[in-house]
Amino acid sequence: MFRVEHPTPVRSLSVAVTNNAVIGVALGYIEANPDEMDLIRSLVVLALHGPAITARSTTPAHVTCRAAIVSPDWRVLEIMDTSTSTWHLPGGHVAAGDSSLLGAALGLAARRAGVETNMVIPDGIIPFDVEARIVEAAPERGEPEHVHYDMTYLFHVEDRSLAVPDSVSTRVRWVEPEQVAGQLGTKLTETSRHSRLVP
Repeated sequence: MFRVEHPTPVRSLSVAVTNNAVIGVALGYIEANPDEMDLIRSLVVLALHGPAITARSTTPAHVTCRAAIVSPDWRVLEIMDTSTSTWHLPGGHVAAGDSSLLGAALGLAARRAGVETNMVIPDGIIPFDVEARIVEAAPERGEPEHVHYDMTYLFHVEDRSLAVPDSVSTRVRWVEPEQVAGQLGTKLTETSRHSRLVP
């Protein structure tokens, strides 16, 4: 889908999550999701032949992370994007200080949604879902059109009120899995029918 012969060089980036680490995560994901081989193959090729795949400045694509946080009754946490007045999962770019993609997703949930990290339980070390999303060019930031490989990690909470403080309650909501867009919403809906966190 993308040419990778001449990836954009990245200058002096300190990236804790290496390309090899991303490849390891991707291979673990494809073992659990063999039907998504084509998508993951493209990501692995970019990681093998390009610069830091988790760096925001890397094009034509880089890895981003999201957190799908679910309550015992399988409601999914979303946050309000005040700039666009839209709701979405907490997520974003991997930070230089992140030691893993799982840790990056959890850190983003804490920073973007105020999630208490000691109140959530990771579902596993492999992403629950990976999707490729085209991001429009942003000339004002010097960013060309590129692709985000969104790696979504699943987390469980035993109590919504303990996981998210009242101070941020006005900018978060809990929705049915069916309300989550895309392939992720389909996966969450299917999983919710077969799995529940025991209170």
